[in-house]
Amino acid sequence: MDRIRSAATALLAVPLLALPACAPAGAAAPAAPAATAQDAPDLARGARSAAHPQLPTYTSTITPVSAADLPASWRPGCPVGPQQLRMVTFTHVDLAGAVATGRLVVREDVAQPVADVLADLYAVRFPLAQAQPVDAFGGSDEASMAANNTSAFNCRPVTGGTGFSEHAYGTAIDLNPVQNPYVRGTTVLPEEGRAFVRRTPAPGVVLADDAVVRAFADRGFSWGGDWSSLKDYQHFSLSGD
Repeated sequence: MDRIRSAATALLAVPLLALPACAPAGAAAPAAPAATAQDAPDLARGARSAAHPQLPTYTSTITPVSAADLPASWRPGCPVGPQQLRMVTFTHVDLAGAVATGRLVVREDVAQPVADVLADLYAVRFPLAQAQPVDAFGGSDEASMAANNTSAFNCRPVTGGTGFSEHAYGTAIDLNPVQNPYVRGTTVLPEEGRAFVRRTPAPGVVLADDAVVRAFADRGFSWGGDWSSLKDYQHFSLSGD
């Protein structure tokens, strides 16, 4: 989504177990208490546990696209042409915790920064429900959002306006639209996002100054959750619109 331009360690805590009293000579040693999930320490840097197995290595590729690759999202007269766009194919974690492959179409000059953002998200296991070009949904932003699809390029008007959206330039990304809806007054897009209007931590939710916002900010992207006239929690853009 987007807005009209004018609206504008900690020390690893290991539980200490009390030492049992010495047993009389010849007595059997007391059995160790059964380990529980609560006994597992938090992950230290570089460490993994059974609950957090090591992920496969992150991979990404950047490839050219043609008009044939963008049958529903591009047309003559759009502010950028296919030759200015690139497909970023990348590894991500899905909402079930499985490793999946996603694809985003973005402008050529932001393709590598976007791949780097996605690497950061993968490293912290931030999940994406899915990530496919909006052409998989007939170019419909509404259908893509309802399917909780993370997407980028789409030659369409700005939401609520007539000028080109930042997505039409390939410099904006909508992340997990259901968990991160567009909210303006009583309007919530997608409708499935109403359960997430109240911002509380949950898988796939973007929150102020979290690892996702910082990863994008480090590459020059602004977050729609910081807007004052409305909130577009899914939206990251290069221009801030």
